[in-house]
Amino acid sequence: MDKIVIALNMVIDYLEFSENTSEKAIKDYLFNTGFDDHEIRQVMTVLDISNFDGNFWFRVFTKKEKNALTSDAICYLQKLHITGILDPLGLEDVIESAMSSEGYKVDVESIKNLALYSLMERKSLYASGVEEDEEYLN
Repeated sequence: MDKIVIALNMVIDYLEFSENTSEKAIKDYLFNTGFDDHEIRQVMTVLDISNFDGNFWFRVFTKKEKNALTSDAICYLQKLHITGILDPLGLEDVIESAMSSEGYKVDVESIKNLALYSLMERKSLYASGVEEDEEYLN
């Protein structure tokens, strides 16, 4: 479990600087970093590889959100969403968490942490007491 969290954190960092965010590029990066096939498959499950074709729309940020987030943070959020790493629900979750921090502009590093927590929480790697995504059922 700890190695999966480390791998997810590395992928979140990798995505900031990578031009190529395909499933294969991420798998190759993790393999070259020293993760085995089983760990890579677990990471790809958390990243929801069925959505790597990306989203064909982008989110328009409100004035309040633009004032709370740095422009680099907004660009990074858009990249996570457009490449399919964050689905619309995950994107909103990260933005909502970022908006709750008052008094300072949220930067890319903070967005990386919020995105990591969101991904882990959605796949029950971080949430305690939640059985198989039951919190998302009606």
